Amino acid sequence: MTPPSHPVENNDLALTVAEIDHSALLQNLDVFRAKGAEVMAVVKADAYGHGAVLVAETLRDAGIRHFAVATLPEAIELRKAGITGRILVFAAPLPEHIAAYTRHDLDLTISSGAGAERVREEVSGSRLRVHVKIDTGMGRIGIRPDEAERIVRDLDRDPNVEIAGIWTHFASADEPDLDFTHQQLERFLAVVDRVGTAAESVHAANSPAALRVPESYAFDRSLIRIGIGLYGYTDLKGLAQEAGLQPVMRVTSHVTHTKWVEPGTTVSYGRHWHASRRTRIATVGAGYADGYPRNASDRAAVNIGGQRHPVIGTVCMDMFMVDVGERTDIAEGDEVILFGPEGPDAFELATICETIPYEVLTRVARRVRRVHRYKK
Repeated sequence: MTPPSHPVENNDLALTVAEIDHSALLQNLDVFRAKGAEVMAVVKADAYGHGAVLVAETLRDAGIRHFAVATLPEAIELRKAGITGRILVFAAPLPEHIAAYTRHDLDLTISSGAGAERVREEVSGSRLRVHVKIDTGMGRIGIRPDEAERIVRDLDRDPNVEIAGIWTHFASADEPDLDFTHQQLERFLAVVDRVGTAAESVHAANSPAALRVPESYAFDRSLIRIGIGLYGYTDLKGLAQEAGLQPVMRVTSHVTHTKWVEPGTTVSYGRHWHASRRTRIATVGAGYADGYPRNASDRAAVNIGGQRHPVIGTVCMDMFMVDVGERTDIAEGDEVILFGPEGPDAFELATICETIPYEVLTRVARRVRRVHRYKK
């Protein structure tokens, strides 16, 4: 197996470890494959913190032919690691970067009329695969539906351009109310009807839409773009569990210090936490520099020795403290589950910290050692 990119020297000595369960990854893939549409695996942001190269290798070996990333360097990293198949870069390219797409055989996103013109100017004498992005309501990047037919037709006539896909992105498919998602889908399908068979593939559904809106992939040449779902989460409470998704990442650290404190003792920066009784405090060797949220201060809990205990005081850069009560069986070196199986999951931690599981996963720092576990 190819090692993760940019390894930290002596990372095997790290106190904090992110275990990546590739069996759970493949179980999650099966959930989405059961929908009947071909999966485009989204491995941007280092596969949401899980390790893009090793995750992509597992998915490739499982038959995935389409990958997506956010940036050009992410795509080139996969190519250099030997990942074959199609790789779509979501971000619109700078003009000077277009040649790199043909050099590395990558799929490019066209999200404006000006971008389409630049591509046609830059690819003379070469062949470039493009995916035309339609803005149906996300309001981020994309071509307006009323401009799409003209732009697609112009691209289709260019012998140097192959239209590999037409796509859109839902703004609120993970919200309880799906009315706007259906409006976006109607706008998108109207564009698809007008441009006919110009594109090799058509894709709209993301993870929540694939689970909740079957109409979003019930058409010819459909792909479903699956990101957060591959890693075991969605952003709608209960949906991941209902679908049978399994968290892929489990982050653990270790107790580095224990002590008894008396009533009135304060702990950590700002002295916000005061002991109300004589109690035992365990210091954990992880902090916000490892990706453990500072917002977890006085809010979250971790699992030590099979029991949950509250995080107390302000989470520091490299440490945080836990009130373990009167337990005397906890010692320096004991494992602490920060999140994942057997502990609070990333959704629970995100909810406590007023964020989303995407951020909890992608925040896990480079200095946290990744350990990839495969089915034996």
